[in-house]
Amino acid sequence: MIAFVEGRLAEKTPSRAVIDVSGVGYDLAISLNTYEELPEKGGRARLLTVPYIREEKIQLYGFGTQEELDLFQVVLGVPGVGPKLALAILSAMRPEPFRRAVVEGDTAVLLRIPGIGKKSAERLVVELRSKFEPGGREEITALLRRGKGGAVEEALLALETLGFRNDQAARAVKKVLDMSGGETPSVEELVRKALTVV
Repeated sequence: MIAFVEGRLAEKTPSRAVIDVSGVGYDLAISLNTYEELPEKGGRARLLTVPYIREEKIQLYGFGTQEELDLFQVVLGVPGVGPKLALAILSAMRPEPFRRAVVEGDTAVLLRIPGIGKKSAERLVVELRSKFEPGGREEITALLRRGKGGAVEEALLALETLGFRNDQAARAVKKVLDMSGGETPSVEELVRKALTVV
């Protein structure tokens, strides 16, 4: 799939950007935060992308930072949250204040986001709190982004298949990585050692 798009910024609005890549215009849905980081029209832009396929429609979503892309994907995992609402969340709040509101259970802050009602605010807290707390899945995702490789992700999935909650699996893998002195063990070694440190 398309991991990023880089080229001349042909158009931009607060909700979309068109990037001209060698004569092909990629139309991307974006958040307000990404819009604010884009150069002026005609400038060179690079956006990380996530394709979203529904029925016969394919939409590309663009992000100025990996942090924003990661949060978009995590939020999409919440039942009842689609890409439009996930993008509305990113437009209304920066990733860190959103995480803090979720961890603190501050639904009053979440209710200020357009499209979020009381039930959906409570659902976001219930579904995402363990992922955002220290040692949660998102922290491990950050380790992955710093070059830890696919072995970490595979080990997390294996541990979750064995019945670990995602926050338990994340904490165990983080302990193993901390003890490995900068080296990334194999998937098998990560899983075996994680089972002993829980």
